[in-house]
Amino acid sequence: MSKRSKRNNNNKKISSTKNKRNKIPEPISLENPLIFDKINVEIIKHIWKNPDIRSSEISEKVHIPLSTIQRRRSKIENSTLFTKNFDLDYHRLGMRVADLLIKTLKGDVERIVDQITEKHSKSILEVTVRIGHPDVNLVVRIAYKNNDEIYEIIRTLNTLENVESIQWSEILKEITTDKQGLIENLFQRSNP
Repeated sequence: MSKRSKRNNNNKKISSTKNKRNKIPEPISLENPLIFDKINVEIIKHIWKNPDIRSSEISEKVHIPLSTIQRRRSKIENSTLFTKNFDLDYHRLGMRVADLLIKTLKGDVERIVDQITEKHSKSILEVTVRIGHPDVNLVVRIAYKNNDEIYEIIRTLNTLENVESIQWSEILKEITTDKQGLIENLFQRSNP
């Protein structure tokens, strides 16, 4: 059996983790659906706001038995609906962050992404392929120390085949918002 795919006891295909980072996540499984009722939405609101919140705290705040919160929270966290990760504050390290807005001509965008990551992997925070804006179909978020460094990155990217133009904008400040309304809106759409 190949390393890329294996089958579990139920004869379902299991993909390797190597390809998971480049794929769009699948919707929540129909075999084991996550129901977005009032209780689950309340749990989601609390863990979105504070991923380290204890189930007992949620139970006290929403007046629902602890066992119900624990069971439902476990199902929510195992659903792959959320990912828990750490963010690094680049500004506190003396770094600056910018988005490079790249217009590519005909060509394989994936190949261009590979070339960019090969040349500047030490500066890249993320790369996204976009549609909708005629002059931007690739965005590269980078961390850099000074103007000389970003100039050098842009200069080398301009030499890549099929890169027509590059614009850039520096992120001065990220403004966080309370996403509680967004959560309610998302999950109301999920429950007809």
